[in-house]
Amino acid sequence: MADTREKTALVPIANGSEDMETAIIVDVLRRGGVEVTVASVETELLCTMARKMKFVADCHIDECADKEYDLIALPGGMPGAKHLHDSQVLIALLKKQQAAKKLYAAICAAPA
Repeated sequence: MADTREKTALVPIANGSEDMETAIIVDVLRRGGVEVTVASVETELLCTMARKMKFVADCHIDECADKEYDLIALPGGMPGAKHLHDSQVLIALLKKQQAAKKLYAAICAAPA
């Protein structure tokens, strides 16, 4: 029997995340019918991207700690990738994602 539940994705962002990588990840997934949650690792929901675009996250990363996602996709950009790296909540989510053998992705500088 096919899995009919809506697929979910988490896209964490930070000040300095790459503008286009963030926008395209979110846009393509949403066009594909995925329920995307954009979560800020900063204290504010409003993040200024690497090229000065402003993105407003749906929530803070802390609100995602106890949730499960089919995919976690990290945009690159500096210093955004460093800020993602410094988020203990995000690191814990990624470790949980890996242990569950679920999808995770990192673009450009994000693997740093």
